[in-house]
Amino acid sequence: MVNIQEVDNSILIDKIEAHETIGGALRISVFEIKENYLGQLPDEYLAHLTTARQTLEKQNFSWNFHFNKVALKNQRKDIAYALTDFDKLDPSGQKIDLFHFLGPHFDLKNRKPLVRGQLGNDTLNSYFYYDQEEIPANKVDINLLDDTYRKIYPESKGYFVNTLMEPPYNLSLNKEIILRGKYLIDFFEYFFSDINELTIYSWDTNCSVVFNAGKEWWGSYFWTIYNPKKKWYIGIIASETD
Repeated sequence: MVNIQEVDNSILIDKIEAHETIGGALRISVFEIKENYLGQLPDEYLAHLTTARQTLEKQNFSWNFHFNKVALKNQRKDIAYALTDFDKLDPSGQKIDLFHFLGPHFDLKNRKPLVRGQLGNDTLNSYFYYDQEEIPANKVDINLLDDTYRKIYPESKGYFVNTLMEPPYNLSLNKEIILRGKYLIDFFEYFFSDINELTIYSWDTNCSVVFNAGKEWWGSYFWTIYNPKKKWYIGIIASETD
């Protein structure tokens, strides 16, 4: 048995709630795994699997609680209740590298995010380094970066930076791209500490109905991340539609 406990502190709770308040799509759970009575820690895969299980069970509970609350009594028999299919989840974990996880909209060499333009027809839907002026001359060839990424990871259905920064409805942040970029950097610093030290797994998204909404369009994602500096195991689920 793995001794796993959810981290419960006011700063963490405020960070998660603030992300949801601005329209963020991530559902974040953070855990610590302690030594067992023999003074042993689980191996890497088991630690991430336990994190994935706990994260998904928490999301299943939220899903079921919501629909039980809003559905009329005679409708409840038609609700697709969320249950984890462990036969699909348990063997599905795939260890992935940092670039695979973050995706092409983060410049790993320069540690800079690329942010979608916000200000007008000449720049809207183009991408820029967050610390440069949002003008046509500073556009980044995002299609080239995306194509390079897809050639390396043809099986990838999405990546974290876009999942964080581009939910189905625009984040309720100031439109200046420098402030949007700083939001991403602050998120990384708090949750991930040193991104080069992370251990990351991706998981099957066919193991619960909570992932069904995103399969209509936007995407469904499930990761576990170990931050060794804080000794945090972080579970992240995202699945949204418009």
